Order: sequence, then C-alpha cells, then structure tokens
Amino acid sequence: MSFSSLNGSSHKIKGSFDCSSASSTGSSMSFRSGGQKSRINKSLNKRRQGDMIKIERTGFLHYAIYIGKDKVVDFVADNGGEVSERDLYETVGKSECAIDNYLDNEHKHYSEKEIVRRALLEIPEDHVYDLGRYNCEHFATWCRYGIKYCHQPCEVAATLGTIVQGSSLSS
Repeated sequence: MSFSSLNGSSHKIKGSFDCSSASSTGSSMSFRSGGQKSRINKSLNKRRQGDMIKIERTGFLHYAIYIGKDKVVDFVADNGGEVSERDLYETVGKSECAIDNYLDNEHKHYSEKEIVRRALLEIPEDHVYDLGRYNCEHFATWCRYGIKYCHQPCEVAATLGTIVQGSSLSS
C-alpha cells in the first residue's frame, strides 16, 4: 500500500499491524444528528485551534488536531496513510471524545496558528503510517509539540500484528 504526501511524494506503508479501524469513514460518517452534534459540542466546548482531540475507538484511542470551523486534521492508515482535513462530527461519529493536550505540562507547544500550519502542510515527507513508529498520535504530538510520541501500547500492538501476520503466512 502507498500514499501521497501533501507535496505529492509517494510513500510505501510499512507492514505491521493494520489499523484500518481508525477510520473516520464508514458507518460513523452517515451518523450525524442534532443529538450527536450536541454531545460532541458538550465534550469539546472549550476547543481551540491546535488542540489534540482524543477519540475513543474500540480497543484504542484515535487522535486528530482541531483546526477550527468544526474541522480536524488526522492521519489514518485506511486512507493509504494520508493526512486529511475532515469534518469534526463525522470523524468523531458515535465515539466519545475529549480535548487531550496531555503533554502540555511536560513540553512547550507551538502557537495555535503554527500547530494548524504543521497539521495542514508540514508532515515530514520521510514518514509513513506505521502503528508502532508513526501513527495518528505520533502525528498529533508532532504537530503540537514537535515530538513524535505515543502513550498507547503501540509498539506492543505492532509487534503482535507482525507476529500474527508472520504466523498466518507460515500456516
């Protein structure tokens, strides 16, 4: 699988674990109601441009950067590993969500404008989606703090995915 970065460069996605369930597409896109919008607005009522939005998916957390006007930018594997601007409500869907700038007490973050700029234009060309090394959380922390960090057990999941893929190939 490959993807094109914002500058048009093509990149191959490394093997490991398929994180396609991080998708903001699929069933959540068609589920948009006044109740859903109200619930999301209540959870994110103090959102500001540049905030990291945590979205609780089954078994893991998905991260996106809020860029304003009910839009987010995120990095997902199922889109070929591309960074995309998306509607906040469609991205969250039925999931729970929260503002989660969890490294603010440990690291200085960029200005709101710079975080949005980095999210839209500055994904490093040499990075591809890799669950253990560069996923949605790594992308979001890179945009906000300039570091790639994932506090979820990403490396364990990637290792297990590699073992599962390897065992199914040898069967």
